[in-house]
Amino acid sequence: MNSKERILTTLNHEEPDKVPIDSWMAPEVAEILIKGLNLDIEKDPFALSKALGNDLLYTTVGFCDGFSSIFKEDRKIAENLYQDQFGIKWKKHTQQFGGYCEFVEHPLADIKNYDSYKLPDPFKVHANEFKQYENLFKNEGKEYAILGGCACTMFEAAWYLRGLENFLTDLYLNKDFAMELLDITMEYSLTLSKKLVEMGVDIIWWGDDVSNERGPYINPKLFREVIKPRYAHMVEEVRKINKDVFIAFHCDGKVDWVIEDFIEVGFNILNPLQPDVNDVAEIKKKYGDKLTFWGNTDTRRVLSQGTFSDVAEEVRHVIEVLSPGGGHILCTNHTIQASKRAVDNTVAYYWAAEHFRDYPINVKKIVSDKKLDVYFT
Repeated sequence: MNSKERILTTLNHEEPDKVPIDSWMAPEVAEILIKGLNLDIEKDPFALSKALGNDLLYTTVGFCDGFSSIFKEDRKIAENLYQDQFGIKWKKHTQQFGGYCEFVEHPLADIKNYDSYKLPDPFKVHANEFKQYENLFKNEGKEYAILGGCACTMFEAAWYLRGLENFLTDLYLNKDFAMELLDITMEYSLTLSKKLVEMGVDIIWWGDDVSNERGPYINPKLFREVIKPRYAHMVEEVRKINKDVFIAFHCDGKVDWVIEDFIEVGFNILNPLQPDVNDVAEIKKKYGDKLTFWGNTDTRRVLSQGTFSDVAEEVRHVIEVLSPGGGHILCTNHTIQASKRAVDNTVAYYWAAEHFRDYPINVKKIVSDKKLDVYFT
């Protein structure tokens, strides 16, 4: 099977030849691998994904693009201050092996700014990404599954503009305004999503962290009143364009309370099913015939700090639990953050995937071997 066939087979809850694979990694980690593999990403932005053997190819458009602002010098407006196309300001925190970005200012933190605020033209600010998609369909559309990424879709987008505390308060004390802002962010992401579906993506990817590690950010009743119907509307609209398009949804945290809502609105794929706060085996048993799970390999502890053997055992375990019967795309639980072990453990992750991902699934624990616990960098 090629990558596209492998993905489509598992999305139909059948077993392909191998468990499909993907990963997320911080730019600092990717840069080392790109250099080590002697790849030209100027010529091919997807060269690393292809070299690693990933089965999905994609980039992202929309509000999630703001997180990359700290890596784009054209967005720098002062010392350690960056502004994205939505007017959100960011700063970078540097650590020993890399860094991360943090919100500094939300353009609608002062509600008085609302009447004069305008979102940018989605097709102008994402012209480069849409060009990348055109090239993807032309050059790779038959070989790879193409995913259209439009995460931080509506709920997160609204609080990125307003500020989290402000927006959560709005939902209770200024509800008409909150609903209007949700409609604005929904329509912006829907406009981009429709274009991606028209172009021919196999999967459209949305995402909002409506949950944290203890449970929902807002009362589930309020979620079902104001958020869920808007997701249902988005599903209906993109499926008017392509009734067969698959829809992936990202939500970190504890998600057992909302899975049935996700299924009801028409989502097909759940990412990442965070392993340290969810009963992964029980969720697979209960919903594995309705949802494909994309992810689940622990990044917080194992991929950032573990040994080669730790990573191998984690990958083996994830495949053992989630991959039987299809319906699983192996991926990291989230981004592999820059750390002392990050590059070595990324290598370990792909080594283990190749060792264990063949169907039929029959994965035995690796015997601990100190020879595996080495540094490659």
